Amino acid sequence: MNAHSETDAPAVAGEAAGRDQDMLGAVLKLVPDAVIGTDAEGAITLFNAAAEHIFGRSSASVQGQPVEILIPARLRMGHHEAHEHFVKSGSDPRMMGLRRVKGLRADGQEIDLEAFMSHVNLPQGPSALISMHDVTNRLQADVQLQHSRSQLAELTRKLMTQERVLVKRLAQVLHDQLGQTLAAIRMCHETILSIELAQTPAEYQHLQVRLGSLIGQAIAQVRQVLVDIRPPLLDEQGLCVALDNELRNRALAVPQVDITIHVPHRLELMRWPHEVEYAAFMVVREAVENSLRHSGAGAITVEVKGGVLALDITVADDGVGLPEAAGSGAGHLGILGMQERAQAVGAKVTIGRGQSAGTLVTFHWQCLS
Repeated sequence: MNAHSETDAPAVAGEAAGRDQDMLGAVLKLVPDAVIGTDAEGAITLFNAAAEHIFGRSSASVQGQPVEILIPARLRMGHHEAHEHFVKSGSDPRMMGLRRVKGLRADGQEIDLEAFMSHVNLPQGPSALISMHDVTNRLQADVQLQHSRSQLAELTRKLMTQERVLVKRLAQVLHDQLGQTLAAIRMCHETILSIELAQTPAEYQHLQVRLGSLIGQAIAQVRQVLVDIRPPLLDEQGLCVALDNELRNRALAVPQVDITIHVPHRLELMRWPHEVEYAAFMVVREAVENSLRHSGAGAITVEVKGGVLALDITVADDGVGLPEAAGSGAGHLGILGMQERAQAVGAKVTIGRGQSAGTLVTFHWQCLS
């Protein structure tokens, strides 16, 4: 014999439904996202605790109210009809997937929300269930981050401009003043040597030879510094010629490393904006120097591609490669410096592992105007 009679069945079903309702209520209190339910006419029927917190309204105060009270007045036109059409059409939930919307708190403050709206069929009729996540703080942080990046890029541009001015001034001082002074010292020294007596002591002659050698060395060093701080070919003949000369000189200094550059014939004399050429040259120089110092590479290859409105340069070596986190720039001032130079002219530098081994540095610039 059954423990429950047929007359007890509705009571049992009612108890089960009550437990389900209690469970649903507990879940809706715990979820961090706002959950809002509406009927076919757009009246609010469900407003969980997270929705109360986000909108600053109690559930009781919004029951039966049109859902439009939760959005700014300027955005309400046509919303009611669109909402009603969605609910009654039984559209696939994916058609109203994750999207960004504006919300309105009880105090009049506008907030940014990411919302997912789905169609629900209930015994009492079609309804809509809206899940919302407050992203106001995240968007504000994104805006502040973008503003900080823009300020940093502008600061870097100013620093690069000052750097070019300072380098030009320093080059002028070295060439026109210190260089001329050293040349005058050499002439005086050579004049002294020409009028010396035959009886000059051997020790004195040795010192004179040593002095002449030091003067020659100082002049050579000044010339090398001039080339290092302001490559003359960069201004006069452009990036590709300057890079070719730079890498030839580096190859002579380290003959054990095979340093090559590949430039299409059509790009050999092409010119890009001065600030772009300067940034690209300095990035390549830094990348090659890093490779020579740290990678143990036997070969370094520089490749130039692009056109009038774009410039792509890669620096690849067959060395030991970078540590996994090195490409982020954290703790690597040389890498950070390359990235900041690129960003200042609207370009991008990426650093990572090559296809097979070693390190790959890429410089990409494209004219956007």
